[in-house]
Amino acid sequence: MINNLQRAVVLERLDIEAEADDPDDAFLLAMTLAGEADYLVTGDRRAGLLQRGHIGRTRIVTPAEFCAEVL
Repeated sequence: MINNLQRAVVLERLDIEAEADDPDDAFLLAMTLAGEADYLVTGDRRAGLLQRGHIGRTRIVTPAEFCAEVL
């Protein structure tokens, strides 16, 4: 579902740019920064987001880590 958000018309144009190893993930990082998110939850280990660990104040974690910490 989240991957389809980049094509959704309801999203406003983000003025924030974020660099990502995978250019297709740049919008996720920009949304994370714009929304001042506490967590970015991903299971995609290939893209390098988990290896990055954080962006700004946002922690990038796996679903299991998120559940263990938040639930």
